[in-house]
Parts: sequence; C-alpha cells; structure tokens
Amino acid sequence: MYSLDVVEISRVQADQRAGRAGRTRPGKCYRLYPSSIYQKEFLEATIPEIQRTSLAGSVLYLKSLNLPDIDILKFDFLDPPSRESLEDALRQLYLIDAIDESGQITDVGRLMAELPLDPSLSRTLIEANELGCLSQALTVAAVLSAEITLRQTRSKDMEGKRKRQELPDGSGWGDHVQLLQIFESWDQADYDPRWCSDHDLQVRGMKFSKDVRNQLSQIIQKIAKGPTDLQARRGQKSDPDYRKLRRALCVGYGNQLAERMIHHNGYHTVGYRTQLVQVHPSSVLEGDEYGKLPVYVVYHELINTTRPFMRNVCGVEQTWVKPILKKLEKLNINKLSGGSSALIDYEPLEEKQPGSPTKAAAAKQSDVDSKIQAARERYLARKGKK
Repeated sequence: MYSLDVVEISRVQADQRAGRAGRTRPGKCYRLYPSSIYQKEFLEATIPEIQRTSLAGSVLYLKSLNLPDIDILKFDFLDPPSRESLEDALRQLYLIDAIDESGQITDVGRLMAELPLDPSLSRTLIEANELGCLSQALTVAAVLSAEITLRQTRSKDMEGKRKRQELPDGSGWGDHVQLLQIFESWDQADYDPRWCSDHDLQVRGMKFSKDVRNQLSQIIQKIAKGPTDLQARRGQKSDPDYRKLRRALCVGYGNQLAERMIHHNGYHTVGYRTQLVQVHPSSVLEGDEYGKLPVYVVYHELINTTRPFMRNVCGVEQTWVKPILKKLEKLNINKLSGGSSALIDYEPLEEKQPGSPTKAAAAKQSDVDSKIQAARERYLARKGKK
C-alpha cells in the first residue's frame, strides 16, 4: 500500500544537505535538531528504494532473461528486499498471466516486459488489443501514468461550480471510464488549453498524458490489431457500458481486486492478505437503485491517509472474476519462484529404491564431479610446469 509517512532523514542525507552550503560560495548549515538525535536516532543510510516499492516490474524483467536457474526468492540482490515483497510480486505476475504455474514466463509476459509500463497496465493493453478496445485502453494507461488530478477551485461562486459539473461522470462505472471521457472531450476540443482551465484540469498534466499516449501508440503499433488513434474512434458506435474496456481492466488488475461486504459499501481486498478498504471519496463510482456499489471492483492503487482507500476504482462483473479466484486457489509460491531446485522438486516421480538419487540429481552431481576433476587436472598441470 502506498502511504505518505513523515519520517526522519538519514545521516547520509543530513551530510548531503549540509554539503550544499558552501558548495559554490561560503555558507553555513543550521540544523534544527540536537546532535544527540543525529547520532542516536537517525539511520546511517537511506533505505534503498528496492526495499520500499513494488517489485512486480523487476521480477518480470528477471523472468524475461531466459535464465532458467534464477530462483527469485534466493536471488542475490545487492540490497535484498523482504521475502514478502518478492512473494507478492510473484503472485501479481501469476494472476495477470505473466508467468505460469511453474514460474516460467509466458508469451504474454514477454510482451509485457517490452512495454515501459507497470505490469498491470501492460497486461491491460494486451487484453484490450484482443478485445478490440486498444484505443480506449491506451488513453486510460496514458492518463494514469501522468497521474492527472483535478485542481481545487479557489472560487466559490456559482460559475465555478457550474464549470466543475460539466466534467464527464464516468457513466457510473468508475474513475477509469471518467478519465477516458475527460481525455476524449479534450480531444474533441482540439486539445485547447483553455478547455482544461475551464474545467479545473492541470494543463501540464494533460499535455504530458497526450505525449505518453503518442509514445505508447508507437511502441504497441507492431502488435496492434486495430486503430490506436482517437480520430478512428469518432466514427465507431459508442459502448455505453464500456464493457470491453472494463473487462480488459479486470484482467490487467486481477491482482488488485476487492469484494464488497454484504451489508454495507465497505470492501475487502481479494488475495493473500486481505484488508478492509473503502472507495476514495473523490471516486465517481455509483451504486444501484438501493445505493449498493458493485460486488467486485478493481483499483489502481491503495493509499493510506486517515484510513485505507482505493483510488481510481472501476466496477467489474463477477463472471470475469471467477477465473482469477480459481488461480488463487492453486497458487504455489515455491513453484512460481523458479530455479533449478524448483524444477527438480516438481519433476514426475520415478520408481526408485529407497535412498537412491533421481536421474536429475544424479546427472547434476556427475556434472559437478567432472568440473572438479577438470579443475584438479589443470592445477596439477600448472604445478608440473613449475
């Protein structure tokens, strides 16, 4: 879960900040804390980023290297992350079809590794390409990558409120659909910066999302099965339920599912370690005639402020979720890790006498013995020359 916590800096960071004073001209550094805190409470060095962020992208890259002996849980990282983070990354990749049950990368996973995106967004684009809604998915991926946020309106007059209400509402299906509708409305306005200002949108962020979309469109062009530009969509029949897009999001964010509680609109995440979460107050997700939100939703991220919230939420159908739930039931983290040890452990059992080694183990031992013998002969040859 993403959380914005106020923490103390490390001694390395403090020394670096002090080094700024006097770098180009004489200066002084005033520290607003006693030296005892610096010596006793500050960490010696900053915690490496690999130990603080999601490792799904890093694990996917390791899996794509075609090195079957890599065991993710035993890999020799320079700054080893926690085992829990690595296991979580393996679960994520398995649920979105990037790796199979034995931990080997799939064809879909190889395509995902080529895209400069978070694995969930990459999987969404690949599924959208199969379903025929790639153009919509490209827009959503670009806007999510740019992290578009609505500016807070300073003016409290009625005109400011009226302009704010003109923004699309996502047709009640959620924030991903709303982001798509906002970008398409901006496209219809010929990307006019004043349109963004009139609707309290950050012009810089919208322009950045447009550039990201153009880059992604060029990258994915070689596998695209349909048009990727927005102009081609203008003549197409609209889909009021955005069913294909929502299904692609369900597949791509299969590792970020949440199920609604029975008696209220609170949710609990689906997966290894469930937790109670709520839909973020800024979400445009709507309930039914009884006020109940969809049974299943996917979320872009979890944030923890006053309580855990799901941000950028989209409603999905239960039939799309069932295959993901089945995969959760047969998930085996040791097999997903990969490596030669996993391959040996999960080979078909052979009939053998008690205490006798398997063929694979015997072949491996024979290979080790031959290498030792070759090294011994080289050593004796060098010694004889002397």
